[in-house]
Amino acid sequence: MGAILAVFRREFGASLGSPVAWVATVLLVIALHALFFFVGFPIGDRTLPPFWSGRVVMLDGLFAWLPLFFAILAPALTMGAWAEERRAGTDEILMTLPVRTRELVLGKFFAAWLLLASITTLAILPLAFMVDSVGDLDWGTVWGGLFGACLLAGASVGVGLATSACAREELVAFLGSAALLGILWALMLVIRILPGHWAEAAYYASPALHFLESGARGLLDLRDVLYFGLFMAGALLVNISVVEGRRWQ
Repeated sequence: MGAILAVFRREFGASLGSPVAWVATVLLVIALHALFFFVGFPIGDRTLPPFWSGRVVMLDGLFAWLPLFFAILAPALTMGAWAEERRAGTDEILMTLPVRTRELVLGKFFAAWLLLASITTLAILPLAFMVDSVGDLDWGTVWGGLFGACLLAGASVGVGLATSACAREELVAFLGSAALLGILWALMLVIRILPGHWAEAAYYASPALHFLESGARGLLDLRDVLYFGLFMAGALLVNISVVEGRRWQ
C-alpha cells in the first residue's frame, strides 16, 4: 500500500504540474458546456435539444457528450504515464526499484482516475446548480449520472494507460487510446443495425453504451457497476502484463 501511495503522489503531482493537461482540460470543459447550451446532442437515435432552446431542466445532453469528452481528455492525461517514462529512460529506474509492477500500475491508475473524476465533478456540479436555479432539477439523476461518469472515467483511464504502456511516444499513445475509445463510443451508432449476437457483443464491448443506458439517465444498475469493475480490471491486467514483460527483458 505504501508503494502505491508513493507512486500515486508522484503521478498526481506530475499531472497537476502539466500545462498540456491543464490547457486540454480548460478547452474541453468550455467545449462541453457550449455543446450543452447551444448544440444539444444531435447524434444517433437518442437526439437531445440544446438547453436554451429545449428549455428542459435536465443534464441529459451534458452526460451524452461525456464518452467523447473522455475519449479526448483521458488520453491527454495518460499519454505520458508510460510512454514518457520510456522516452526519457526513467522507466528503467522504476523497474529497478523494490516495487511490484502491479503497485506501479495501480499508483498511476488511481492518480489519473482521481484527476479525471475531479475534473468531471467540477465540470458538472456548477452547471447543475446553475440549471437548478432556473427550474426544478432532479438531483437524484445528477448524482446517479455523476457516479456513472466516474466509472466511465475509470474505464477510459484504464484504456489510456494500457495504450501508453504499449507506446514509445506520447503522441502515439494519445492517438492510439483516443482512436480506441472513439471506436468503442461509435458502436452506439451501429448497434441498431447489427444482428442480435453482434449487437450483444457490441453492447458488452462498449463502456460508453453501458453509461448511456444507465448512468447518463441517473439509473444505478449493479450489473453496469460490475461491468465497469471488470473492464477496469482487464485494462489493468493488460497494463501489468506489458510492463512486467518489459521488466524482464
